[in-house]
Amino acid sequence: METVFRASSSRVNVVVGPMVMGVGVLTAVAAVVLSLVVGTAGFLALLIPAVLALGGGAFVLWGALRSRLRIDAEGFVWAGFVGAERSVRWPMLERLVPPAPGDHRLVATALLRDGTQVPVRALWQPVTFPSALSGGPDHSEVARALVAAHRQWLAGRR
Repeated sequence: METVFRASSSRVNVVVGPMVMGVGVLTAVAAVVLSLVVGTAGFLALLIPAVLALGGGAFVLWGALRSRLRIDAEGFVWAGFVGAERSVRWPMLERLVPPAPGDHRLVATALLRDGTQVPVRALWQPVTFPSALSGGPDHSEVARALVAAHRQWLAGRR
């Protein structure tokens, strides 16, 4: 059983990244064709923004694909657009606590058996996103999935 949750901004960027890369490819093709047709090498300068568009689109796509919360039989793993990937394995987890009101990025707080608290900030939304403007995103579905997976793991241990 593996479940993956992504923020809506990440789902949008999975489309935006390849579109930006497509613009880069079209710009490169246009630069080469214009240089050949017109007979001047000045249009080859368009290869610079083409390379930037390819790189930028690839970066957006990479970040969108890595930012997620994945729940599996061993525990759960989450990562943002940038930064280190974090994980909590079921044997380490004591319980999951719902987020405090007002923290729109927090899905839950993992209380570990050694007493440490790990905030699970997996589904980031930009402040300009419509759900952030209307009171914040609803992460209750993700929190319920985390609790259900932990309960299933606990039931399997008995």
